[in-house]
Amino acid sequence: MFKIRTPLRQYIKVSALSAMCLLFPGIAHAEFLMFPIIYEVTGVADDDVLNVRIEPNAGAYDIGDLFPHAQVEVTAIDDSGKWARIQWHGEDGWIARRYLVEVERFGDEFSGMPVDLLCTGTEPFWAADITSDAQFSFAELGDEADWMPVTNSVMSTNMYRSNYAFDTAKFTGLLRRAECSDGMSDMTYGWALDLLEKGADPRLLSGCCRTMLVNQNRY
Repeated sequence: MFKIRTPLRQYIKVSALSAMCLLFPGIAHAEFLMFPIIYEVTGVADDDVLNVRIEPNAGAYDIGDLFPHAQVEVTAIDDSGKWARIQWHGEDGWIARRYLVEVERFGDEFSGMPVDLLCTGTEPFWAADITSDAQFSFAELGDEADWMPVTNSVMSTNMYRSNYAFDTAKFTGLLRRAECSDGMSDMTYGWALDLLEKGADPRLLSGCCRTMLVNQNRY
């Protein structure tokens, strides 16, 4: 079963002087991030790696490593603001945020809806992709993928860049930023997807999505 925690987790870090923002906007520092966000590993020597930890602290167990320039999808920041949560081989991992720089991403031509997404659902098991050229594929377990174009998409007018709806020949989809669990792993996804199947006997399928990354140099 899929678990979606709403409202979506957004990280807001405000300095100790934030209460004075309205009177003195230049004094306080505020940070607002809407996850997931794609980052690239930077500031790591070519012959070195960035450790992935099981918990957000330097003394936590090392569960893997990222090479310089590897891309990661960050789904949360810890309370200290120093550690970023990523997906790591079926579980959540944490990396030092100071070694990350944000990667610019582009959405589809209709609404800027995110693309390059890999989505999955369980019971029934299915997989769906949204590619960079706005193509959508859907396949249930054991079946060939059925490809079709995304014919339109819209962004929510009151949940800016949080919720998107899109249309294809066989499905209407709702894509939203949310912490999503596939119920099969300990990994937290940053996108939730609902698919309404068209036809005389429609089904509503729910699942989770992650971003297809260009450079995943890791071990």
